[in-house]
Amino acid sequence: MRAVVQHGTGGPEVLKVEDRPEPQRQRGEVLVRTEAIGVPFYETQLRSGLIPAGPEPAIFGHEAAGIVLEADDESLRGRRVVTMSFTGGAYAEVVAASQYTLVPDDVTPEQAVAAAVPASVALALMNAADVKAGETVLVEAASGAIGGYLARLAEQKGARVVATAGHGKADIDHDDPDWRQKVPDGIDVVFESIGGPRAAELTAKLAPFGRILAYGLLSGEFPVFPVAGLVARGITLIGFGGPDAYGKRVAAVRDEALGLVANGTLTPVLDRTYPLDDVAAAHARVESREGVGKVVLVP
Repeated sequence: MRAVVQHGTGGPEVLKVEDRPEPQRQRGEVLVRTEAIGVPFYETQLRSGLIPAGPEPAIFGHEAAGIVLEADDESLRGRRVVTMSFTGGAYAEVVAASQYTLVPDDVTPEQAVAAAVPASVALALMNAADVKAGETVLVEAASGAIGGYLARLAEQKGARVVATAGHGKADIDHDDPDWRQKVPDGIDVVFESIGGPRAAELTAKLAPFGRILAYGLLSGEFPVFPVAGLVARGITLIGFGGPDAYGKRVAAVRDEALGLVANGTLTPVLDRTYPLDDVAAAHARVESREGVGKVVLVP
């Protein structure tokens, strides 16, 4: 089979399309012929070495949708699923995965990878934040996959959304180093995905008893929030990431998230689709942050 293999860390050029043996399915896994592969931003950080990755060379990628070839449950054969793997292997014509969710009939494979992980993360974050009608919510990187779903879900809850994005794609341009000073006062919930030491500036913008949910680090650095500033105003800081959050909270709502896509409540936003051979261009597109929505590879 054809697969994308990572050779060292660096720019998109370290990802090479090669012939590799098909994976051997283990008990509890499904073997899937992939139809669409998601390219999330965090994978560009793994590829560059900003986030530590596993041994190399290895087949890259974590999110894919396709048709089940083999499974413990024979009734799954021929069904479309979307898979998530913490160990890689998704950038390939065939993938084996233990985490998978059935895709509703009215959802395409491209829509499935555009929604399954980011919409599920957004839904799980909304549940953890307990956003209520009338509250004001700050969504950082609202033009991204997760941020876009967060903004839509918050609006559907009746919350007021204050959005940031780069390249002038929102009222608050977070390419400006001083963008946090433009955030209005009285924010009830911050969905923190940019990170860095200046994240603490948002504390003064929060209403008493506000909530901060830290789930990303687009800047490459974890957000810094001095405890004194949180305690003095009763602010709750919730960390959201890693296998525990993704393997439990996010996986628990994946069926619900895909159901919201199937019934039209959420519409997946696709930025661009690339053939597998153009994986370097796909990564460059994601890294540029110029697009809106999900970049997808098609084997």
